[in-house]
Amino acid sequence: MTAPACTTPSQGHRAEDFNVEGHGQVQIGDRYYYGNSLPSSPSSFSNKYFEVPRNASSVFTGREEIYGQLQARCLPSSTLNLRGQQKRYVVYGLGGSGKTQICLKFVEEYREEFWGVFWVDASSTESLERGYLQVADICGLESQVAVVKRWLSNVSKPWALILDNADDPRLDLSPHFPVGNRGVILITSRNPECKVHSTIGSYELGAMGTDEAVMLLLKTVGVHDLLSRSMRETARPVVVTLGCLALAITQAGAVIRQGRYRMEEYCTLYTQRRKELLSQKAIQGEEDYRYTVYTTWEVSRQTIEEMSSEVGRDALELLKIFSFLHYEGISEEIFFRAWYTLRNHRQSGWILSHLPEIVLRLSNQEWDTDTLRAAVLVLLSFSLINRDKDNLISMHPLVHAWVRDRLDPSDEETGWIQTISMTALSIPRTYQIADFRFRYALVPHIDTCLGFRNEGILYLEDIGVDCQRMANNFAFVYSEVGRFQEVVQLMERVVEVYKRTLGEENPNTLRSMYNLANSYRKAGRQEALQLTERIVEVYKRTIGEEHPDTLRSIQSLSVIYSEAGRLQEALQLIERVVEVCKTTLGEEHPDTLRSIQDLAIIYGKAG
Repeated sequence: MTAPACTTPSQGHRAEDFNVEGHGQVQIGDRYYYGNSLPSSPSSFSNKYFEVPRNASSVFTGREEIYGQLQARCLPSSTLNLRGQQKRYVVYGLGGSGKTQICLKFVEEYREEFWGVFWVDASSTESLERGYLQVADICGLESQVAVVKRWLSNVSKPWALILDNADDPRLDLSPHFPVGNRGVILITSRNPECKVHSTIGSYELGAMGTDEAVMLLLKTVGVHDLLSRSMRETARPVVVTLGCLALAITQAGAVIRQGRYRMEEYCTLYTQRRKELLSQKAIQGEEDYRYTVYTTWEVSRQTIEEMSSEVGRDALELLKIFSFLHYEGISEEIFFRAWYTLRNHRQSGWILSHLPEIVLRLSNQEWDTDTLRAAVLVLLSFSLINRDKDNLISMHPLVHAWVRDRLDPSDEETGWIQTISMTALSIPRTYQIADFRFRYALVPHIDTCLGFRNEGILYLEDIGVDCQRMANNFAFVYSEVGRFQEVVQLMERVVEVYKRTLGEENPNTLRSMYNLANSYRKAGRQEALQLTERIVEVYKRTIGEEHPDTLRSIQSLSVIYSEAGRLQEALQLIERVVEVCKTTLGEEHPDTLRSIQDLAIIYGKAG
């Protein structure tokens, strides 16, 4: 491969500047070109118009993959688009990920490849029109949008048009493109659906790689030795804490540079003052981005609120519910199973008044997937959430935190109670493979929800039985996945509350004591024996020896005796249980069969 004949040393490049790399890369001076993206002849034109809102950030870092794509596809000399269509490339993703900075950097570096570079704010129809009229004023055209678009359609020299912040999903960009096949249009958007406008490709811009995020933080702070191992190790926990989000990193770097905090103490301060840190904006360099981390997402939330529609309200409610679950692996199934329980099992007045509105509304009809998914699509259109091929929803950790941080204490409590009530309601007590899988996947969400309060579910102990039922459901899931210590801690609190409010001999108290004794046994705790003996004693006295609850507790006691080596006592108990079960329940009843199985096991141990 050789340099094109039209490019000679006299045209601005020295002969020794040309270097052919592998994989289709060509180096000219200090720039790399990919594929067929060699620059046009500098003598054919010069840049006349360069109308952009600001310079690219002086600490711009990394993003080689998308930068290579822009070089290969968007330079005028690229032959990628062979169909003769207008070149349109879409960069989409979460607000604060650096979409605008990518475009600024690209047109700044390759300014001389374009006769004209024009920048238009595409956040609304009005801003688009204002942007085109500014182009008219700059280029000496009649002050009409149609005139500007027609002029661009007919300009034969290469031009680039950046339509920035095309975030509103209600706005169709199609009518705002100059017609024809001339020019390169770069579109930035939070809305993934804008990909439909691309003709030469699109790119979802997400979190930075850890190493490039570390480099960005060090540059922003003003560290001179960017390769210092100790500085890089100090910076790494900071960028990981911030989810490697470009805007959050530059914001953190700015406050560290100003001397407000040291880099070493940032992570500790973040856990204590997250909202304050992510809302701060540096004065110097403020033109790099007009929003802080939190205000950039607030703009999206306000736009959804302005929809004034049921789907918009559902979207904001879902966003709040998601913020109290784990930020990854959120499934539609949580909502479906809560709906199913609500439809098929009578619930208390308290539960009915403390569930998300969208779940309550759906409970009055057959399950409607479209209602939930329409709200999800609204959040997707602003990149506030992501959805994978398995339809599992995730959020950037900082978005997850922002949603909660913006709530006042009353809304925060309401959102948490709605989420924890729905989550508990979604837990099935059935034993199909799908049920086991669902409960296993629910564990991180239970952890997150309970962890929001120091007291966990017992924060709601004053509501009584509903709190205990939810606690029992969570303990059931924890027990199933082998987290017996958490089960014990949870059930000890439940028993304590039941004894205090209902008394030891109340059926609810005794059932919770039975569950606690089983948890003790599974956790290898000696308290299991003494507690089970007490339960058997109370059951025999209050409901009689032949009651199923009594028989079940005697059977558990026989197992504990067997495990303790007290085989004769165990045999006496289990033989009595089998005898009574056969008489009162029948030989084929599940409880009878389980007791016979335990009897066989103890016989085996006794020889």
